[in-house]
Amino acid sequence: MSELCEEFKTLPDDIGRCPDDWLAWFDDDTPEDRQIPGKYGEIKDEFLKLCLLRCFRVDRAVRAVTNYVILNMGERFVQPPIVSFEAIFEQSTPFSPIIFILSPGSDPATDLMKLADRMNVGGNRLKFLAMGQGQEQIALSLLDTAIARGQWLMLQNCHLLIKWLQDLEKAIGRISKPHPDFRLWLTTDCIPEFPIGILQRSLKVVTEPPNGLKLNLRATYTKIPAQALSNCPHEFFRPLVYVLAFFHAVVQERRKYGRLGWNVSYDFNESDFEVCMTIIDTYMTKSFENGEERLPWGTLRYLVGEVMYGGRCIDSFDRRILTTYMDEYFGDFIFDTFQPYHFYHNHDDTVTYHIPSDEGGKDSYAREIENLPLANTPEVFGLHPNAEIGYYTTAARDMWLLLVELQPQTGDSGGGMSRDDFIAQVARDIQQTLPPIFEMDKIKRKYGLDIDPTTIVLLQELERFNKLIKKMSTSLVELGRALIG
Repeated sequence: MSELCEEFKTLPDDIGRCPDDWLAWFDDDTPEDRQIPGKYGEIKDEFLKLCLLRCFRVDRAVRAVTNYVILNMGERFVQPPIVSFEAIFEQSTPFSPIIFILSPGSDPATDLMKLADRMNVGGNRLKFLAMGQGQEQIALSLLDTAIARGQWLMLQNCHLLIKWLQDLEKAIGRISKPHPDFRLWLTTDCIPEFPIGILQRSLKVVTEPPNGLKLNLRATYTKIPAQALSNCPHEFFRPLVYVLAFFHAVVQERRKYGRLGWNVSYDFNESDFEVCMTIIDTYMTKSFENGEERLPWGTLRYLVGEVMYGGRCIDSFDRRILTTYMDEYFGDFIFDTFQPYHFYHNHDDTVTYHIPSDEGGKDSYAREIENLPLANTPEVFGLHPNAEIGYYTTAARDMWLLLVELQPQTGDSGGGMSRDDFIAQVARDIQQTLPPIFEMDKIKRKYGLDIDPTTIVLLQELERFNKLIKKMSTSLVELGRALIG
């Protein structure tokens, strides 16, 4: 860091005029992939380059940090692992509940049902209960029955009954000789009021949709059984499932762009995709058996875009977006051999999003997904390239806040300074580097009566800057007094 500070002390004088090479670097979509202009391109330390990028392009810091981790540790450290319910079950015991901490777009209930079928725990041995007003005694009764008979019990949305969770904590503490097959599964939002006793004795699993088109597609195809893709006899079924998976990933990824993506944040989840896949399977099997050459595109577009996904939309403009996607993704044109269909491809054809070949079955689609770039531009979703500036800026600030929260929050440790001493030292350093107040009278006399609009703006900004310096100076003094007590 000291090296970076020395570099900035020798900042060239013409940087204020923003030469063409710097201007190109600022305007480029991915400046972390370009050579840094000027003499700063001679910096070899990748971390110093990361700090330099942080100063000039905050919105690119997240991408740059990702590249830095890949360069030094490997790509697997920036890709979240696929949640394996078999591994979760192996780590669990009848005495330890499994808590799923939910995020928008996650739905562990479907995966739990599949696990129960694989473990032969289906039917009456798997119980679900959505928590809400009046469900307290029913939940405790189901818990006692599940402990005695070796059933699986999932209590969903436990965050809705915070006070009752204290009774659940006592009931779990009374478990002495449960059936060896008994398991308790809980789902809850991330809330600070959740009883610490349940958390300490439980196995905690965080479920959230992957961040990025590639990771989203990979997670979707990992959960699709190979048998499900081969059941339908229609030759276009597997390509159409890939189109549906791509559409599912797009509608989920748009959520991170805020109001530019959706006017209302919707919780599209895996169950939406599975139901739509079943609908496509049913209609394409029927079309194959009847020998129909043309697929019922109108029906599929309506059921997928208007009923299943559109059923969640409460905004008319959001429904219009889904309708537009249906018109772009579902039609005979996606199977045109003369003009191959692309979801998106850039002008230089370095990145293309298309439907893979169906020759290798599920493996061919998995290989194509692995070839996709880890990061994608908003243009893939039909958004303007600038749509990601706000998202990445917010993500970078959240990352800094999390890094600060991870710092030690206690006082003295070993021979180092305490937290208050560290804050006081930083405050003194900032106070010493504050520039002096601009003397506005002298500056105005310098320009005299020869004042143009640019000079007026300059004087206004200097007055605002003086107010900022005074406020910072006063705040730093008050902070120092507060630390002293």
